[in-house]
Amino acid sequence: MEQTGAATVKIDQEFEDMDSKGRWQKLYSEIRNQSHECSYKVAKYPENRNRNRYRDVSPFDHSRVKLENTENDYINASLVLMEDAQRSYILTQGPLRNTCGHFWLMIWEQKTKAVIMLNRVIEKGSEKCAQYWPTAEEREMAFRDTRFLVTLLSEDTKSYYTTRVLQLQNINVGCGFI
Repeated sequence: MEQTGAATVKIDQEFEDMDSKGRWQKLYSEIRNQSHECSYKVAKYPENRNRNRYRDVSPFDHSRVKLENTENDYINASLVLMEDAQRSYILTQGPLRNTCGHFWLMIWEQKTKAVIMLNRVIEKGSEKCAQYWPTAEEREMAFRDTRFLVTLLSEDTKSYYTTRVLQLQNINVGCGFI
């Protein structure tokens, strides 16, 4: 346990070092400059602008996840294939208040087994992600636009992370999965 604590302190120190020296912005700029050869036109369509949290973070047209059961197939999400691991992953922005239903539709259509959130809802006073899952107080959330019901089955809070078991139910077909 002491080694785990020491490793956590080291990681925290590395993060603070990068954060205090503004190196995250430099790293982000380097990555963005490397990606100019790929197009992201669909993300810039006028009808999709309100589905993007940031103007400069868009999925590439060739690798974006396309929603199937909706009039507009756009969601700010990319499919990443890891051939060596024989797996694929979806990288997406934290849902906006107006895209939470689309997020759950994507989870349903892609048969996603787990969601890993790498940020907090609020960071440094700014909303980084809408509250897209139910809380312990409100155990269910309904998304009328896409007809999904999300139920919190359990929640286990640790010092650095929380694990939640959720049930996603498609109200149109009356079935769900965990």
